[in-house]
Amino acid sequence: MDRALGLSLLLAAILTWFPSTGSAQQTIFFTENFDDANFASRGWYDIVGGGGTIDPNNHIPGSAASWNSRWTLGGTSASAGRPGRHKFAASGSVYVSFWMKLGSATVPWQGSGSPFHPHMIYLLTDADGDFVGPAWCNLEFLIEPSLFTPRLAATDGKRINTGQLGVNLLGTATPHAIGGGNGSQNSSAHYYSNGAGTYANGTFWDSASANFVNNTWHHVEVYVAMNSISGGIPQADGIIKFWVDGALVINQSNVYLRMAQFATQKFSQLLLSPYIGSGSPITQDLWIDNLVVADQPPASQTVPAPRNLRVIP
Repeated sequence: MDRALGLSLLLAAILTWFPSTGSAQQTIFFTENFDDANFASRGWYDIVGGGGTIDPNNHIPGSAASWNSRWTLGGTSASAGRPGRHKFAASGSVYVSFWMKLGSATVPWQGSGSPFHPHMIYLLTDADGDFVGPAWCNLEFLIEPSLFTPRLAATDGKRINTGQLGVNLLGTATPHAIGGGNGSQNSSAHYYSNGAGTYANGTFWDSASANFVNNTWHHVEVYVAMNSISGGIPQADGIIKFWVDGALVINQSNVYLRMAQFATQKFSQLLLSPYIGSGSPITQDLWIDNLVVADQPPASQTVPAPRNLRVIP
């Protein structure tokens, strides 16, 4: 490893292990270093296969191990299981930090082989139960790679107003969802029938570039804040931000995530469950290390653009 890169990774790893340095306002909900598979003892539940593979041979500097998600050819989920879900104090704003490596030197990362998936980290809300879907829910916010491109996404099929499909209800007091069925926030918004009168409904935001590199550890940071409600009307002021190795690659401050009928909806659960719905095109791996979940980023971090962050109660 290049010495300068190694020192950079070590410094960033230290900041990740101690993310509240210099920020009296930040509240850390929980951390997970993936040093062992005793996930239940650290508050995880809905664990599959004992939590999956702890890999002591692949990790960032200063860490003892990472979590490995291996898909077999045609597999939809990590073949050795997953850590599952972790609850945290309900909050209208969430900061997630972790390290991720896609693919290896011998087997390059191919992702899903499609324009959608793999889903990876889900943030779910207190508008749903502890074991919600997650695909059929009142809101899920997703952090994932689209091949090597960072992606944030939101789906809320359970909230869709099926009586007014195709009608733009965003920013109104009428009950509606924030995906494509009741109005499009961007060109990626979409909805389709699941049968039996239900619909999938969602939208996503991609980085303009492929910021991830195969077989390379990257520091991922994401911040999401619910939009406000004023006079019973949802305001287009939700915030989503995505940093890769300190570079701000997705930056939106005009997002809808909740509406008047869910005015108090807050994030309260993280689900770590990498998933390729159509099956992996090859046997391939990703690794995750040093996860931090908080209400906002640490103030000590330096970013190339103003964060304009707020904490939503």
